[in-house]
Amino acid sequence: MPQSHLQQVWPQIQDLSPDQMALSALRHEIDEVDDQLLALFEKRLALAARVGRAKDAPSGPHLKLRPDREQTVLDRVVARSRPDNRDAVAGLWREIVGWGLARQGPLAVRVWAPVAAGRAHDAARLRFGAAAQIRTAHDPAALLHWAAEGNGVAVLAVNGDDPWWIGLRREWASLSVFEGLGGAVPTALAVARIDPAALPTGRRVVVNAGGGAGEGRHARLGLATHHGWTLSLTEAPLEIGGCEGCVGAVG
Repeated sequence: MPQSHLQQVWPQIQDLSPDQMALSALRHEIDEVDDQLLALFEKRLALAARVGRAKDAPSGPHLKLRPDREQTVLDRVVARSRPDNRDAVAGLWREIVGWGLARQGPLAVRVWAPVAAGRAHDAARLRFGAAAQIRTAHDPAALLHWAAEGNGVAVLAVNGDDPWWIGLRREWASLSVFEGLGGAVPTALAVARIDPAALPTGRRVVVNAGGGAGEGRHARLGLATHHGWTLSLTEAPLEIGGCEGCVGAVG
């Protein structure tokens, strides 16, 4: 190819405008940052795999999920970030944590949501990340049985006609609520075989018969009712599995 033609395809540095040179420099700087991020991310994945092996000894009846640790990590990085970056940081770290969990073993998530199923799936994806294996479930009772066997996380809507949550007091004492999805007033709850000591700090989830509204600063926020049974949230520091009907916590 003639030299003159080469110069037309690849202009000399002196042919670049100041704006083009500034853009090129910025892109180079981004490439360098990407290289650093990649190295650190792969290091974190390797550390997460080692954490998973440590969790295996001794093995126990619970999933490897540690909602309390995830909450601590997320709160820490969000607090250290600039205010205008906090939503981006929170979303990014959810994904980072999710891929770290995947190195400890696949995380299966099943979603039952007869109303606004797409929204429930989106909320589950935001919470557990792209690494999670998220599928649809069609029977809440079967889904609770699946979760009680330690197969994964069950996400169940509370805005449907099925009062599945009553079973958390009756049949499924091995399961704990550990996350509320859908906003400040959850429209779905995530349950699994979570070590009660690993539940997040935050509002307690209560299932009781004839549940009142509570008093003072520990007033309860009702989520659903059925034949005298009430599903609610409270700031009261209730004991998990105690006589008050506390079946978990949401951060």
